[in-house]
Amino acid sequence: MVLPESARQNNLNESMHMKNPVDANYHRERSLARQVRLGRFFLVAQMVVRIYSGYKVIQFSRRFFAPQAQAQRYVRHHRRSAELIYRTALRLEGWLVKACQFIGSRADILPPEYIEVLSRLQDRVPPRPFAVIKQRLETELGKPIAEVFSSFSPQPVAAASLAQVHEATLHDGRRVAVKVQYPDIAALVDLDLQNVSFFVEWLARLEPRYDFRFILKELRRYIPLELDFIHEGHNAETVARNFSARRDDAIVPRIYWEYTTRCLLVMEFMEGIKVTDVAALRAAGIDTRTVAQKLTEIYLQQILLDGLFHADPHPGNLLVQPGPRLVFLDFGLTKDLPPEFPTEMVRLTTAIVRQDADEIVASFRRLGFVTKNGGAESLLVLGEAMLGHSVKENKAYADPEMVERFNDEISQAMRKDPIVEAPGDLVLVGRVMGLLSGIGKQLGSEVNLFSTLLPYLVSQKANPDRITPQEASRR
Repeated sequence: MVLPESARQNNLNESMHMKNPVDANYHRERSLARQVRLGRFFLVAQMVVRIYSGYKVIQFSRRFFAPQAQAQRYVRHHRRSAELIYRTALRLEGWLVKACQFIGSRADILPPEYIEVLSRLQDRVPPRPFAVIKQRLETELGKPIAEVFSSFSPQPVAAASLAQVHEATLHDGRRVAVKVQYPDIAALVDLDLQNVSFFVEWLARLEPRYDFRFILKELRRYIPLELDFIHEGHNAETVARNFSARRDDAIVPRIYWEYTTRCLLVMEFMEGIKVTDVAALRAAGIDTRTVAQKLTEIYLQQILLDGLFHADPHPGNLLVQPGPRLVFLDFGLTKDLPPEFPTEMVRLTTAIVRQDADEIVASFRRLGFVTKNGGAESLLVLGEAMLGHSVKENKAYADPEMVERFNDEISQAMRKDPIVEAPGDLVLVGRVMGLLSGIGKQLGSEVNLFSTLLPYLVSQKANPDRITPQEASRR
């Protein structure tokens, strides 16, 4: 049958009306995404420019102020900058919150104003509305919440940068922690990395001694793994097996695989005191210096003996039970070290202890370090920062006076010959040691890194599968 022209035109118009809404939605979504990208970029740009220009103004005008007045100007700008970073992270969420959690743990190198402000983000990130979390949870479970849990608290026990955790009870009575990934977090993380990469590149050109591009390269490798909760669950089980084989003062929650997906992690609920809540620890009769010592020992075991370590020890991921016994949470960032890495670390550490400059430089280069001008000074100063000062002066790893001094020394060395390449393995080890040093300072640590490290070096050289650090220390 042949339709008249008017009928064909009506059908065409109807067809166009059916397609146009789809096209309009597509273009609207593209426009919205572009606005989000630009909006996040300009907010980060505004933050960076205000902080950077503020410090430069203070530097350039220092001859007009007395030393005490100049110091007060820095203190005020530290606090203003920290508050600006805090507000920007809360507004944008995503990966910026995670970056601030790391910064807020570095009491060993950052001014107290930054620590005081940014440490609020450790486990007090504003949570997403429960309606959003519930929808994501039921999508992952494939069924209503009531069919899996007899009770489920709508108030999260912790909200972090990538997910939030709720307390619940299974129908068989087991108390569990339910970690639910935010629906849009993967896209936000990607945007944040692009934005931060731009400004890190810009900073490296303006201030060559602050070239952090190699760290961003490693972050691009590891962050996708943190978004995979199946990967995190397997990491947790492996670390738990390693702990149980060597010690009874470190534990990991059990994973319930029947409910776990890439975006949902259901695990045993663990009680404990946050590792940096010094007042609560003391009230519970727990010696904070013992906690710092055990934490250091546990990480040396992971790095030098197990070859697999929990690489995100910010205070929100570490709890303390009476004993003391440490509870490790969040295994999204867990690094499996290559077999040769512990051996090379032993060589480097031995060279630092012996003050063998040639071997220190050679070991750093075997590990993959490259300086811009090919010199040795930056590597030697880095060795001193890692262990040398602590060994020579027999001081705690987090000793404030020592930390302040080697920060000045490494800053001067990096200005002359910055490190432009570093192995990803050691970048993460360095990040962990920095976080531990920051936590140690808050705990009043008296950890002597050399004496603590020595039994682990003996163990690694002898046979890490058959000897424990405790046995080595008795030899």
